[in-house]
Amino acid sequence: MNTIGIDHNLDRPRIKKLLAIGLFASVLTGIGDFMLGYADSAAGSSFATNVVDSAPNLADWQMIAGGLLGFFGIFLEGLSCFAIYRLMADAAPKYAHLYRSGIFGYIWLAPVGCHMNVGVLNLAYKYLLQADETLAAKAADLLFFSFSLPQYLLLILFWLPMMIIQFKAFSKGLTPYPKKAKWFCVLIGAIPALVMSVILGPETAIGAGIGTMFLSFGNAFMFGGLLWMIPDEDQFSAFESALQQPSEEGITKRRIR
Repeated sequence: MNTIGIDHNLDRPRIKKLLAIGLFASVLTGIGDFMLGYADSAAGSSFATNVVDSAPNLADWQMIAGGLLGFFGIFLEGLSCFAIYRLMADAAPKYAHLYRSGIFGYIWLAPVGCHMNVGVLNLAYKYLLQADETLAAKAADLLFFSFSLPQYLLLILFWLPMMIIQFKAFSKGLTPYPKKAKWFCVLIGAIPALVMSVILGPETAIGAGIGTMFLSFGNAFMFGGLLWMIPDEDQFSAFESALQQPSEEGITKRRIR
């Protein structure tokens, strides 16, 4: 098993710092997402144009600033996930290895391939729409299905296993956290934003803005919750001691190799 990043020393201050960076990055990304969505929607003639239905009513600075904020924020989110990786690395190295692969995929695909891609698609659609509506719709379809969609699907293949592994590691007590910390995950945190978007109306500016930032809301919930619930030094030490002292009831018996 490749042990890069596993130094057999649960550095609580470093983990806490990474979680704080993750929370900041989630807020930064959320602002960028909100800016990319905050405009009245106009239904398009195809699936792709409905994805960018706010573009005609977005200011250029919104698309550029929103894209750049998300670019930096999502990259920092990916790096901050190494805090969660480190929490499970000693007790569940197999889980940690798979989780780390997901982080690399997230950093590789999410900032540019998925987030900034939306900003570029919005900008291109907005200006092509001024020239010719049919041409704009055709270009949006081509760009979305040829370039955007494949990257989204590939990202899901990296990201979804991360969420499953994280939930299982926390629920099995393979981190210093109490098992109930498993509920601090992106998918749970994203639900309120989606509900608010539906209530406010996804076709309205505020509803579309909140709906666009639903994953950032989930990330903020995850990082913020784990930061709030982080065990103290004594609990970290007790967890490490249990790993080093095999017993029938100890954590070592529950290791996943």
